Amino acid sequence: MVSHHSLKRGVSYFGVRNPKHVFQDMQDLKKSGFTHVLHTYSEEDLQYYRETMKEIIDISVDLGLSVYVNPWGVGRVFGGEAYSELVAKNPGTAQISADGTIQPAICPTSQVFIDYLMNWLDTIAETKAETIFWDEPHFYFAKGNLNNWACRCPNCQKLFKKAYGFQMPDNLTPEVLEFRETTLVHFLRQMTDAAKERQKRNTVCMLPPWFPAGIDDWNKIASLPSVDEIASDPYQERNDSSELVLKHYKETAERLMKTAKEFNKEAQMWVKCYLIEEGREQDVTDSVLVSYDAGIRNIFAWSYKASEYLSWLRSDNPEKAWLAYLESFKKLSV
Repeated sequence: MVSHHSLKRGVSYFGVRNPKHVFQDMQDLKKSGFTHVLHTYSEEDLQYYRETMKEIIDISVDLGLSVYVNPWGVGRVFGGEAYSELVAKNPGTAQISADGTIQPAICPTSQVFIDYLMNWLDTIAETKAETIFWDEPHFYFAKGNLNNWACRCPNCQKLFKKAYGFQMPDNLTPEVLEFRETTLVHFLRQMTDAAKERQKRNTVCMLPPWFPAGIDDWNKIASLPSVDEIASDPYQERNDSSELVLKHYKETAERLMKTAKEFNKEAQMWVKCYLIEEGREQDVTDSVLVSYDAGIRNIFAWSYKASEYLSWLRSDNPEKAWLAYLESFKKLSV
C-alpha cells in the first residue's frame, strides 16, 4: 500500500533562471519546512536554458528538496503561462475548434508532439528531478466560450471515423466525448510509460470537472500502470464565495482520495496561492485544511511567494497570502 503518513509540502517555482537567486529561494523553502518544489520547464527552457535548468534542479536536490518538473505550457496542451512555438513551427498540427477556428495549441494526436515530448523527457532524465508532473492535459478551450470545443483537425476526424465508422459530428455527442477522453488517456499512457522507462515518477493533474478538458473519468488515469499519483487543482475564481471555495476543495479532495485508494495511488492537492484578493487569505488556509482533513498528505501551492513577481498572477497582498499558506501547515495535526 501507498504510505499516507509523511506530509509532503510543496510549491511551484518559475520565472527565475539565475541559479544564485534560485539557491537563495530554495534555501528559504527548506528553512520554511518545505519538502518538495516544482520547477516549470517550458519550450523556452528546453531551447535556451537546458544546462541552467539542470543546475537549478541540482541546487534544489542538493539542498534536500525533491523536485517535480512539468512541461509548462508545452504545445498549449499543458497548463502554464508560457508561450508555445510548436504550432507555429508545425502549422498542420494545430487543434481546430468546432467552429473551424485554428487554435494556438498542438493536437495531442500529432506525432510531432509525441516526438517533441520524448526529447523533453530525455532531457529531464539527465537531471535529478524525481517526478514528472503532467499538468492539466486538455484539449483547447477558451474560458469565455466553453461550447467551442476542440479538436476537429483532419487527424482527429480520421481517427474518429476509424474508431466509430462515421464522420465526426460537430457537437459534443457521447461518441465525441468518449473519443476525446480515449485520445488523452492513450496519450498519457504513452507519456507516463516513457517517463517510467527513464526512471521517473509520474503525477497527472486533472482539471476540475467544471472545465471541458476531455478527461471526465479519473479512474481511467488512476488505472494507468505508470501513474504514481493523481492530482487536481480546483482553483477558485475571483469573487467566488468562501463557501464555494470550501465546497469545491472538499468535493475534489474526497474524489481524489476515493480514486487514489481504489487504484493504490498517491493523491495530491494543489492550493491556489495566486490572485488572492485582499482580505481573502483565509481561503488559502482553509483549502489546505479541508484537503488534509479528507486524508491528502501531499499538498502543493501555486505558486512561490503568492506570485509576487508575475504581475498577471500576483495576489493583492502577496506577503499575507504566502504567510497564510505557510501558517496553514502549523494548524495540521501531523
